[in-house]
Amino acid sequence: MSVTGTSGVLAARPMLGAAAMLLNTLLIPFMGVIIKRLAEADVGTLEMLAIRSVITLGLLLPLLFFHDNLRAVKAADIRAHAVHAGFAIVTMACFYYALRSLPLVTVTAINFTTPIFALVFARLLFAERVAPLGWLALFVGFAGAVIVLRPDAGGIGLDALVVLLGSATGAGMNLAVRRMPARSTHYAVLFYFSVGGALVYGIAAAPVITVPAGDTWLWFVALAAIALAVHTCTTVAFRVASSMLIGALDYTRIIWAMLIGIVFLAEMPDLLDGMGCALIVLSGVIVLRLGASPRDTGPATP
Repeated sequence: MSVTGTSGVLAARPMLGAAAMLLNTLLIPFMGVIIKRLAEADVGTLEMLAIRSVITLGLLLPLLFFHDNLRAVKAADIRAHAVHAGFAIVTMACFYYALRSLPLVTVTAINFTTPIFALVFARLLFAERVAPLGWLALFVGFAGAVIVLRPDAGGIGLDALVVLLGSATGAGMNLAVRRMPARSTHYAVLFYFSVGGALVYGIAAAPVITVPAGDTWLWFVALAAIALAVHTCTTVAFRVASSMLIGALDYTRIIWAMLIGIVFLAEMPDLLDGMGCALIVLSGVIVLRLGASPRDTGPATP
C-alpha cells in the first residue's frame, strides 16, 4: 500500500479524522516523555536528533518499493521541499532542546502560539488580510504565553525563547507545506525532511555522537516510530475531516500533556500555568473560527 499525498481528494469521513487526531493528541506528549527519558540517559540533543532522523529515514526507505512513492520522490519540487525541510529541521531542534528542561505542558502550551505566528507571517509575507478578531487572537495568545513563560527581572529564560523560536519556524514550516506543489505527496514531504534531517543533524552531531548502549536503542526506535505515526495521523485527519473539527480536537493535547506530565514525569502545573494555557487555547480557537486551514496555522509537531 502506498502513502498518498496531502493533495489527494478523499471522501469526507469525520469519525476517522476525529479518531486520527485524538490518537495524535496522545502520541505527541508520549514523544515528549521519550525525549526526556533519553535526556536523563545523558543523550545530547544533537545525538538524539541525528539518531532519530537516521532511524526514521530507515523506516521510510522500504516504502520506496511502492511505485507511487518512488514516482512522487522523483517528481518532487526539490526547492519547495528544501524550504519546508529547513523550517522543520530548526523547529524539531528547538522543541527537542527545550523538552530537556521545561515541563511537558509548558512546551505544549507555547507550541500553540504557532497559529499566531502563522497569522503574522501570512500578513507580512503574503499580504493576506487579517480580520479584527485575528488581531484579538494575537493579543490573547501573547498574554497567555507571557503568563506561561512568567519572565522575571532577568527576562525570559533561554529554553522558553527556544520554544518560541520553534513555534515561529513551525509556522513557516506549515506555510511552506501550504504552498507545496500539488504533485508532492505526504510521503515525499516526509522523505525529503528525513533525508535533510539525517544529513544536517548527522554532520552537526558527528564530533560528539556515540553508539547508544543498552535499552537506549529501544527508546530511539520508539521515538522514530511515534514520530512517523504522528505525521500519518495528522495527514489522515486533515484530509478526511473538517478543519474546524480537527483543529478543535487538537487542543485536547494540552490536557494529555498535563496528565502525562503528572503521571510519568511528576510535573505538577500550577494555577498560572492553567490560566496561560486557557488563554492560548482561546487564541487558537478564535483563529480556527476565522476559517483558517490547519495546514496553514496548526501547531508545529516536534
